[in-house]
Amino acid sequence: MRKKLIGFLLLFFLLPLLIYSVFQIQNYLTRASVQPANIVIDTQKLGGKVTRPWASYAQGGEETEKVFTNLIAKMQPLKPRFIRIDHIYDFYDVVHKTEGGFSYDFSKLDKTVDEILSTGALPFFSLSYMPRVFTSNNSVIDTPTDWQLWKTLVTKTIEQYSGSLGKNLSGVYYEVWNEPELPQFGAWKLSGDKDYRQMYYYAAQGAKEASVSNPFFLGGPSVGSYYRAWVFDFLTYVSANSLRLDFYSWHRYSKNPVQIKEDALSIRKNLSAFPPYSSIPLIVSEWGIESENKPTSGSKKAASFAIASISEFFPYVFGAFDFEIKNGPPPQGGQWGLFTHEQDNSPLSPKPRFKSFETLESLKGNMLTSTGVGTYVKAVSSKSEDEIYIVLTNYDYAEKNSENVPVTLTHLSPGSYEVKTTYVFENAALKNEEIVTSGTLKKTVPVLPNQIVLLKITKMAPIARFVTGKTKNPFDQAFILSSGSLTFSQPEFSLHRDGHIHFDFQLNNSGSGSYILMDAPYSTSSGILNRLFLAKQQEGTTPILKFGVSRGSREEYSTLLPITTWKPGEWRGVDISWMSTRLVLQVEKEGQSQIILPTTIQNGNILTFYPIDAAIDNLSILSGNSQITRTFDGDINK
Repeated sequence: MRKKLIGFLLLFFLLPLLIYSVFQIQNYLTRASVQPANIVIDTQKLGGKVTRPWASYAQGGEETEKVFTNLIAKMQPLKPRFIRIDHIYDFYDVVHKTEGGFSYDFSKLDKTVDEILSTGALPFFSLSYMPRVFTSNNSVIDTPTDWQLWKTLVTKTIEQYSGSLGKNLSGVYYEVWNEPELPQFGAWKLSGDKDYRQMYYYAAQGAKEASVSNPFFLGGPSVGSYYRAWVFDFLTYVSANSLRLDFYSWHRYSKNPVQIKEDALSIRKNLSAFPPYSSIPLIVSEWGIESENKPTSGSKKAASFAIASISEFFPYVFGAFDFEIKNGPPPQGGQWGLFTHEQDNSPLSPKPRFKSFETLESLKGNMLTSTGVGTYVKAVSSKSEDEIYIVLTNYDYAEKNSENVPVTLTHLSPGSYEVKTTYVFENAALKNEEIVTSGTLKKTVPVLPNQIVLLKITKMAPIARFVTGKTKNPFDQAFILSSGSLTFSQPEFSLHRDGHIHFDFQLNNSGSGSYILMDAPYSTSSGILNRLFLAKQQEGTTPILKFGVSRGSREEYSTLLPITTWKPGEWRGVDISWMSTRLVLQVEKEGQSQIILPTTIQNGNILTFYPIDAAIDNLSILSGNSQITRTFDGDINK
């Protein structure tokens, strides 16, 4: 008994220590498995165009009238591609029973479609639910008494919105039903009396019989999650009957930001067994962090989740419809909206998730690949000309993880860059200038849990680069023109009727290309824009320099000088002169040429040497009584 008591006491006192130790080990292992982010973006490795698969939105069946009336202006900043609506048959009184059969009235639905079009989006119809007058029990989720009725309804719908006698819209999507496998929407199967395949078959036949000239798209099955059977078994039937299936759709609510990507990869793998359908677009026609009617959808973690998910799935899906645009009417209405409801205490107020999609609209041009994402911190980026956009988020459902995120951009051209860092929820922006000489820009960005940060990197100006000048003395430097143009303007420079320019020039390639080296525009007394110019051209195999005046776009007076002995990398002195009667061009070791000039050069105020593969040294410009000199010894202005 005493031994048992001692054992019990030891267990009693050691158990808390044991539990604490296990917890510490688990905590250590959890921390050890967390991968901090170290974002690296190759700015020259361009992906596809920014196609904005995230810019599609769904609205649930909570209201039937003026659903979007007060949201048109508020949605426009998101530039929606598509807006999805369901309940189009049971909410909008489309079908009416008559003595001779049935009549169709789309006027109520047209009003909602017009609101959708006013946002800039196209309608995406969920062909749902069954008109009560079609079923024997007045149910909107049951089979019709005659499938021909359903077929005709689909035909009429497509003709109304894709046909020339209706709305005449191009590119409308028609999705057969909504979450058919769920009890509240009919508990349809892929067999038996309530066979979704049969419903899809007659919808496809209805689409086939629609008399329309505009392209449209038909697909499904719009299931509430990814199920292999709803891909493989459904496609087996579709393929066997050669049915039209323009896209495959499903829904996904999950707190895992990788889930939709994993779904898409699995679906694509299953589709590969059906070659005619293997590459059809994948559409997530509803998605979000929470399927239940909870406040989570209106939180910053939901907003961060949206960015994190999109960073994973955007290459794999054609469209993803965020659910939903507007809350249902309070107090029982859904809380999934990007906006509160009109009857809310703060009517039609944007929620954090709206900011996510608004921020994503900054992305332009081509997508860039962001490597080095972490367990929590994700990134999505793009490049458009001289602007790079990076959206960062630190999605942590537990709201504990904070990171100082290293962000590295590689293969940038040398220059001065403005880096604007915007903390989206805080509406706080910081700007700083970064000088890039080695092609790499590095920045550390602090990111708190579920914050969203937008980085905008803009090239402001190139960096002047230099090489050893004509004398080959290490202290003699020349300006590399490919690093930037060289411009002189008033008050430093004015173009007068008499002038002379001398410079030493190093051509760095022997290519046969033609380009303008220098020009100075000026206006004649009659207002015609002329240009004094120096150009390199190619006549057959002979390289030449051409000095002249272009008069508008029709006439040209110029003198030509072959430069056949001028080798790449060799320095030559170049002199050009203009006066009231002639133009003169002279190149060291090549000779001189000139032409009589029957026009007067004057009234110009800018002269530019253009970025080309060459170097310039010892520049002297004499125009009228003003003189400009540049030796370029380590400074573009020296």
